[in-house]
Amino acid sequence: MSQVVLENVYKSFSPRKGEGVTSQTQSPLTSGEKTDAAQERAGSVNVLRRINLTIADGEFMVLVGPSGCGKSTLLRLIAGLEVMTGGNIWIGDRLINDLPPKERDIAMVFQNYALYPHMTVYDNIAFGLRRRFRAGGAITPSSPSSPSSPYLRTWAENLFVGATRNLPKGLRYISDKERAVDVQVRSVAQLLQIETLLNRLPKQLSGGQRQRVALGRAIARDPQVFLMDEPLSNLDAKLRAETRAQIVKLQRQLGTTTIYVTHDQTEAMTMGDRIAIMSEGKIQQVASPLELYNRPANLFVAEFIGSPPMNFIPVEFHAPQLITHSHFRFTLPEVWGRALQKYDRKALILGIRPEHLNLSMPATKNLPVQVDLVENLGNDSFLAVKIAEPGSQGATTNYLQVRIPPDRFVQVGEQLWLSLTTEKIHFFDPETELAIFPL
Repeated sequence: MSQVVLENVYKSFSPRKGEGVTSQTQSPLTSGEKTDAAQERAGSVNVLRRINLTIADGEFMVLVGPSGCGKSTLLRLIAGLEVMTGGNIWIGDRLINDLPPKERDIAMVFQNYALYPHMTVYDNIAFGLRRRFRAGGAITPSSPSSPSSPYLRTWAENLFVGATRNLPKGLRYISDKERAVDVQVRSVAQLLQIETLLNRLPKQLSGGQRQRVALGRAIARDPQVFLMDEPLSNLDAKLRAETRAQIVKLQRQLGTTTIYVTHDQTEAMTMGDRIAIMSEGKIQQVASPLELYNRPANLFVAEFIGSPPMNFIPVEFHAPQLITHSHFRFTLPEVWGRALQKYDRKALILGIRPEHLNLSMPATKNLPVQVDLVENLGNDSFLAVKIAEPGSQGATTNYLQVRIPPDRFVQVGEQLWLSLTTEKIHFFDPETELAIFPL
């Protein structure tokens, strides 16, 4: 079983002597949170705070968030490349807090591939196997001085294998261990369709080929957990899409628990069984891709998920179901009545996605806008439109993103009326920024 459990994980860095550093994660505690003096030391830079997350056996979990949110640091904590300030990390039934990286039974794929430049593709994939694989099971070193000891026999085999590796094939010494390594390497190469590249050096490979070799090195070890730190960021758009699909297919085929870090929300939405969205060192929401899209927990998640991002409009609620704005007013569906009762005559933040704004006719319930930018992509057209507040002479302007059909021709400067799909509206508390859901 390779379930991964993170319990109240913290990571802090102390500022250098004489340096006053205030981290963006050192914001005031929200209501209900408790201060842990041992973990939130005064003046420290809190990179991660209160990370609680369970990744199920065989699950593909994606950690996503803007640069600097702590997602790569969290991955490095699991790998053992960073030391935790507090908390526990479990892999299966093992507490791995104090285990060195080599004993955690994980394999990591780095952003820069981290291939050995002087080794062939074959040797890069085989490197970890040669260190860990033992023919007939694990070798227990007995007395090195005993001629028949496994320790001495293994040392002699490795010596002969290394000394004869570059000789013609018929003259090489191949141990049982090396035969098993060869079977595993060629099996992984076939899986990744890189059999023809095994004798090449990394400098002779394209970016996509190097990425597949890095994946092969991780897969060959057959670990309990795969860790992937933005492995596709160095690839072009077309190759990124192809490799993304290949990674998902491989993970489903192997069934290995995978934790994948990215800042690209498109990658997150298309790859993950579940997604953990991070911001300022904390997890904002953990859910399936569609749940994040349809029921974001707060303003940050709503804006981060979706391309283009969700639009936000300040409005006022009047019981039982009326929404008013300086430019429009409309009646909400009945399901919102009870949920918004306490906000009667108070401000709210209305959220609406670009695809849920529609070109319409002049009406009290519709929103008048002026087109500021047009982006024609062929299959879609995106508009950036502005709402000038009355009496502001254009000084205060709200901008919105709108997705329209590609066959609708729109010019910059054109005046339009937009209707809102009321069934797709979201509301957020302007103080807590938490989502309000219909009852």
